[in-house]
Amino acid sequence: MHTESITLQVSSLPRFIKTCPRCKHPYYENSGCFRVNANGKRLDIWLICRCEHCKTIWNLSVYERIDRTKLQTEQYDAYLRNDHALILQHVFDPAFLQKNRAVLDCEGIAIQPVGTIPPEGTAAQILAASGYPLPLPAGRVIALLLNVSLSRVRRMHSDGTLLFNGDLRTTKAARTFSFTLLDGWKR
Repeated sequence: MHTESITLQVSSLPRFIKTCPRCKHPYYENSGCFRVNANGKRLDIWLICRCEHCKTIWNLSVYERIDRTKLQTEQYDAYLRNDHALILQHVFDPAFLQKNRAVLDCEGIAIQPVGTIPPEGTAAQILAASGYPLPLPAGRVIALLLNVSLSRVRRMHSDGTLLFNGDLRTTKAARTFSFTLLDGWKR
């Protein structure tokens, strides 16, 4: 049995579940922009989100009244240029989400796998890794990787052709997880 490594890349910025106080629309989109406001040596940095319907702004706090010297120059520049990786780092940070009372729309998280799954019937251990702690159920990610339905993944798990240590519905993909495909597995 050989081992395959798959990298999970987030291909679009996820949206947030929050009812707009103005139009009652249930989602805010991530603008992909930071707002950096300086007041003397102090900085405020927010991630800007907008209601998908009426475009009402919701600023998620990254830093409030932080001393400019506490940020490294590279990090400060990344905020100014709206670095995509830095945005994703904050969006998937549980502490950032909790601080802002923000809830990600997990259904809207688009993942692009990089790597190959072995052909049907070939036994392999699959190691999946992401640069961010993904809040998605591992079963859903496995279904994406195998290009099958979630119910098919559950059947494969129950018939023993797919081995996974945990509950496919509740165990989160997080940064890394693994599963094993046994000889004779079928899509």
